[in-house]
Amino acid sequence: MGDEERRAADAVVDLDADASECPACLGTIPRGQGRCPGCGLRLF
Repeated sequence: MGDEERRAADAVVDLDADASECPACLGTIPRGQGRCPGCGLRLF
């Protein structure tokens, strides 16, 4: 497992944060969005 995979596996979801990190591309996802603007991963 590489460093990128380890960072993704250690990701924690903070529902009160203004933004979160995408577990797929590690991009920033603004609060309230259901998809990552960087890679399109659907979160909910």
